[in-house]
Amino acid sequence: MNKTMMGISVLAVAVLASNPAQAAPDWSKVPGRDVVLFYPGISSLEWVMKGTEHSGAKAVKGGETCAGCHDKEAAEIGRKIVSGEKPSLQNTALKGLPGSIPVKVKAAYDGGNLYVRMEWKDVKSPGGNKGDEANPIKVAMMIGDDKVDYVKEGGCWATCHHDLRTMPDVDKNAPSHPRAKALDIRKNGPTKYLKESRTTLSIKDHPWGGWDKLKPAAEVDKEFKEGEFLDIVQYRSGAAPRDGHVLDARRMQEAAGVAEGRQDGNTWAVTFTRKLAGGGAGDHKIAAGKTYNVGFAIHNDHANERHHHVSFGYTLALDNPKADINAVKQ
Repeated sequence: MNKTMMGISVLAVAVLASNPAQAAPDWSKVPGRDVVLFYPGISSLEWVMKGTEHSGAKAVKGGETCAGCHDKEAAEIGRKIVSGEKPSLQNTALKGLPGSIPVKVKAAYDGGNLYVRMEWKDVKSPGGNKGDEANPIKVAMMIGDDKVDYVKEGGCWATCHHDLRTMPDVDKNAPSHPRAKALDIRKNGPTKYLKESRTTLSIKDHPWGGWDKLKPAAEVDKEFKEGEFLDIVQYRSGAAPRDGHVLDARRMQEAAGVAEGRQDGNTWAVTFTRKLAGGGAGDHKIAAGKTYNVGFAIHNDHANERHHHVSFGYTLALDNPKADINAVKQ
């Protein structure tokens, strides 16, 4: 039985029905890319960049991409992490938790929009986190360009730090920080952030990271205006989709029409719709002739916070067969 979830609102349905430019692409005519999302444990940007923890740190600092080194190994990496074979990233076995989720990614565009579709088989996670009762599934996509350090090499890892909420070096006093309200961390602690918004990141001594080493707000605002951020959209199966960005914190708000999800039997399909010109502050303009960096995440079976499956970083472009994910014109 087909089951359309709540991730697209009634308003979004009306907009899609009344705007031909937002009609769904014919996905049967769009080539796909197989992308494996895997369970990352507590691997953070700091862990990636520390040579005594990650043997590829030197290569990453030299510009080698995580996907370039590990694309074919993603499923095996995820298996080792959930099994406890990598104790520095997961010190106990998570029985029943899938180490990876194979996803088919397709992209297309028309005169006004970019569409990115993710399709995968539903999997249960009896050994996983069940922190989000309201949303059986959440799916996110981040888009950036080379203005952000490490996004080309590591995709979403540019935003992931060892001192975020639910990570090992989180500062329990973070909600009392003078700028906690501005960063929206009053309840649960720091959210994703970029190196650009901090004066320094520590990878030498614990705590790793630098959530509290904030640059002045005026300097961060200048970086934002210059496009030094990652664009994020999120589908939620039990609530409205969200749109936003990451710079000094993850900032998101409900946004009708940016994501639609559907479960058909044991298959999920989620489609993101992004205006090529950008929908406002925090949206990157998607233009022909440019290559963007993109990463994906699935919070599977009611998972929350860091307990997700993630992809390495890949390239995305319009009508460019050399890109990992080539958006074709419809």
